Amino acid sequence: MVAPPELPRRVRVGAGLTLLSGVVGLGVSAWLVRLKFGADYLCDASGCTGGDDGPSCAEALSSAWSELLGLPLGVWSIGHVLTTMMLAAALLRGRGPLAEVAPRGLLGLGAFGITVSAVLGTYAFTQFTHMCPFCMALYATLTLAFVGAWLIHGPSDQSAGGQRIRGTFWAAMIWVLTTGGLAVGYQIAARRASCPPPPPNPPPVTLAATVDAPRSAVMLFVDPTCPLCRRELHYLQQSLPRLHAHGAELWVYMFPRASCDERFLPSHEFVDTEGRPQAHGEARGNNACLGALAALCAEQLAPGRGLEALAALFDLQDTEAPRFTIEKVERALGEVTETLGPGGKLRTCVDGEAAAATLAAQQRYLLSWVKARGGRVSVPQAFVVPIVDETLHLDDAMPTTSAGKILKLIETPGSK
Repeated sequence: MVAPPELPRRVRVGAGLTLLSGVVGLGVSAWLVRLKFGADYLCDASGCTGGDDGPSCAEALSSAWSELLGLPLGVWSIGHVLTTMMLAAALLRGRGPLAEVAPRGLLGLGAFGITVSAVLGTYAFTQFTHMCPFCMALYATLTLAFVGAWLIHGPSDQSAGGQRIRGTFWAAMIWVLTTGGLAVGYQIAARRASCPPPPPNPPPVTLAATVDAPRSAVMLFVDPTCPLCRRELHYLQQSLPRLHAHGAELWVYMFPRASCDERFLPSHEFVDTEGRPQAHGEARGNNACLGALAALCAEQLAPGRGLEALAALFDLQDTEAPRFTIEKVERALGEVTETLGPGGKLRTCVDGEAAAATLAAQQRYLLSWVKARGGRVSVPQAFVVPIVDETLHLDDAMPTTSAGKILKLIETPGSK
């Protein structure tokens, strides 16, 4: 058997760089699939690093761009990266049909990977408040894979056409089998997954868009200082005709990520199962508790205007910090209805025990979900709950973090 020719040093370096970046890319892609699966099907938002105001994966995982054909981008990424690694390994080995097509195949896959990374990275940078560190790591590995492919590429060889056809076929089969197998496994796991049982007796509904003879309820928890909450609620409010057409009610609960009143929810209870505080620096610094209390009081003082008032309060996110002060709140709500303008009623309600107790009950309810699953609080958090014979079937609650997924669950009963 004739030994394969010695590869140029540039080619060996490029193939090695592609393999190394592929190993890292596989790990990052697998972790992103785990994060997406946990957020969508297990009510688990844990696993993404970042401090109070640092990187976060919540926006990336709930974005419509996080899926393609119902599968997380991480699934597609694993197929792409594994195919790239197999081509690079075949090139280093120096024989076989895959080695014949490796230079051109790696360059094509590398160009595709860096293009997708540029598109998704630009979208994330322009649309998200916080960048996802794992997404950025994946973009970096795909960029390195392209650099490796560029080092490998050279003039086209004169290998037999049959070898090239077989090599292309096997490369395509690697991608199809990897991606297809992962897709089937993901869908099977999604159908079998379930959240921990929810606590009984949800808090009284304060902010709601109701329908006659409801068939389901969307329980949505939001923080007034959360930009993603603002965007998702806005989309849901615009989609109310679609919700109502399928017999779905929208119930909005307030969950400021801060301990608001020690009398009703002491700070030492505002923790997860491991005792980690569930507070958020942005929520504390911008008086999220005041914004939440104002939303609850708006509905109390002007029944039926609560969701409209909450939308006006969310607009205070565009103001200077702190986002919520009593003066700002009074001005914002005064534009909704004169009943809520300056005059003492709103301040009296915000400072009263009734509103504080209601807010604490809503916070405690979501905290109980968090403690049951052993994760951390992430907002927005929603649960689509069936209603049968006017009874809320909490055991069949389906979790989600995005308005798009809510509409999918509403319009396709039983889907996940």
